[in-house]
Amino acid sequence: MKTLRRSIVVLLLLILLVIFLATLNILDLSNIFGFSRSTTSVLQVLKSESLFFLATDRITTYIYTDIDENSLLLGNREGLLIMKVTYIYGLDLDKLTEDSLEQISNSIIIHLPDVEMLYMSPDLSTVDIYTKTSGLVWLYDQIAGYDMQEDLLSQFDSVATEFAYSEDLLPERSEIVARLNGLAPVLSEYARKDILFE
Repeated sequence: MKTLRRSIVVLLLLILLVIFLATLNILDLSNIFGFSRSTTSVLQVLKSESLFFLATDRITTYIYTDIDENSLLLGNREGLLIMKVTYIYGLDLDKLTEDSLEQISNSIIIHLPDVEMLYMSPDLSTVDIYTKTSGLVWLYDQIAGYDMQEDLLSQFDSVATEFAYSEDLLPERSEIVARLNGLAPVLSEYARKDILFE
């Protein structure tokens, strides 16, 4: 019994000594209790494409998507995801054909393709997810392997695309044509012909 007491006292004194040395910055506890980390970065190019786009408009907005479900037996499941999204609109110049160019006397008329959404980029650094469930729903989700955050993220793409069309974010074609025709005199100098966009 006495040896057990002595061992406990010695152990306590050692712990106090370690804490005292750590407060004086003589002993670094992070080397003893800290975690060592090893990270690996791998880059693999999956696909490389040459794109021929003329981006004319960039629109940035916040999009939200939510889940609101109710079960009489289990209770409520609610989730909300908010994220910043950037839309790039413009012209896909790969759609230009020989018929898109028309030469009349000393003028070249360029018939442009339709304006479209070229790219949609969600900003993952701005994502906010809020979830709320009853205890029984939480237990059911654990057993069933359901992840509400994953569900919110998976439906975000379609919601963001639908939002762009429902809010009519597509820029007016006439406005883009007018902007390009404002630059036409510069191009006309190089082509030595009058350039007109339509």
